[in-house]
Amino acid sequence: MLKLLIAGALVAGLMFETVQAQPAKATPSQANEIVLLGTHGGPSADPLRSEPASLLLIGGKPYLIDAGAGVARQLAAAGERVTAIRTIFITHHHLDHTAGLEPLIALSWIGTGLSGRTEPPVQVFGPPATDFLVKAAINYLSVSERIFRAGIPSLPDAAGMFVGHDIDHPGLAYQDDRVKVTAVENTHFGHPSYGPDGKKDMSFSYRFDTPAGSVVFTGDTGPSEAVTRLAKGADVLVSEVLLPGGGAARPARATPLAGELAEHMSREHLTPEEVGKMATAAGVKTVILTHLVIGPAPDAAQRLEAEVRKFYSGRVIVGRDLLRFDLSAR
Repeated sequence: MLKLLIAGALVAGLMFETVQAQPAKATPSQANEIVLLGTHGGPSADPLRSEPASLLLIGGKPYLIDAGAGVARQLAAAGERVTAIRTIFITHHHLDHTAGLEPLIALSWIGTGLSGRTEPPVQVFGPPATDFLVKAAINYLSVSERIFRAGIPSLPDAAGMFVGHDIDHPGLAYQDDRVKVTAVENTHFGHPSYGPDGKKDMSFSYRFDTPAGSVVFTGDTGPSEAVTRLAKGADVLVSEVLLPGGGAARPARATPLAGELAEHMSREHLTPEEVGKMATAAGVKTVILTHLVIGPAPDAAQRLEAEVRKFYSGRVIVGRDLLRFDLSAR
């Protein structure tokens, strides 16, 4: 009897926690929006900004782009249920873009399992090693899953609820009744690396063509003709940006490490001026800046906008966590 009471209290507590995590007011079911969940650039903890992640809502259907640390909490803060995320796109496998994937998978598994619903698997798309990453996340979860299922054996098997898909070439990456997603390889990975299966690591930018407009997410990239072509005529360009001299941790003295880091930051990221040139060449209507590598400068937002505007005359929005951009009113 005592065991039954404890088990019942555990389930009730988990259900209460799940319900309490949901905000009182959800996003309207037909929303067409971009939501910046995390806008901090780089693999470091920031007290004001979460790690990179964006949400695209088309007719209320959510598509998650990247899953930096804290993404599950940011979804809750934005009024979105973790269990509603069924399609995820990873731009590249740097940890600031993927460290939140396992917690997201874990909370999606337990939330869906305790609801008693049967849902189609969550689909995770990304460069080579995405399938490996999803399986690694499920393997990490398996320790907790084993213990939960000992007391709640009706919980589903997590391994059947998430599917990773490796994209290994540019072109059409995904299509459903609301979006067509095109991927191109960008210039963020300037030095070749290869996974255990021999596949070359790749960094992608994605274009979403939708009934509400076209949106391009650069992910992390340096200047790239391929990304400029991808963004041609887009309604919105959601671009990473680095303020020269700001934000990136640097070794205190000249070392090989310092030189390697300096090369990476200068060649494999975009300055605001480079963002402006790309936006003008592509003819995009609005630029939204995210993945901000800006440091503590209090005037960083003004400097970013001013430098983009040297080469671009359209609308410029400097992102912040939980900023919402209504595609229907663009």
